[in-house]
Amino acid sequence: MRAFAEATVGLVLIAAGAGLLLLAVVLPAVTEVELGFPAGVKVVAAARQRENQLRAALTDHRGDLELCARLLSGDPEAGPRLLEAAWAQATARWRGVLGPELRTYVLCVLVQLVHAHLRWAGAPPAAAGLLGGLGWDERAAVVLHEFAGLSVPEIASLLGRPAGEVAHRLQTAEATLAGAGPRS
Repeated sequence: MRAFAEATVGLVLIAAGAGLLLLAVVLPAVTEVELGFPAGVKVVAAARQRENQLRAALTDHRGDLELCARLLSGDPEAGPRLLEAAWAQATARWRGVLGPELRTYVLCVLVQLVHAHLRWAGAPPAAAGLLGGLGWDERAAVVLHEFAGLSVPEIASLLGRPAGEVAHRLQTAEATLAGAGPRS
């Protein structure tokens, strides 16, 4: 029994020596030790800060995005709801910088949601104004070009259509609107 106890003490001493040797090798390589909150707390704080930055970016563009949502959907009640859904989806997915690209991305999500809404919910109730007489492709092209200020190539990319087709849709819409009544 005594031999077993001596062997156990020997193994403990060998393990302690190996641990000290490992510390002697590793500690000189450590250049920084950070004491403070656990990493999970820092991640939550960073996520909250990012969420606040995204919310501020929405506030900066809310007016023109709401106008585009209403004009695209043709429904003053559905437009704001669709914009909120687009904003929620965009902020959950957006990993880029907070610049004009975010606004374009929100418009992209909004166009997809409005198109799906119109496909499943049917035509908007008495689509208002001159835009109500346009088909979806023309209306999307006009709203994105005239009200959102996007270029033809940006609209083409957003709608997944060739730039020539978007330009043609804009011309068709212009001709339709010119024949429908005076524009100011």
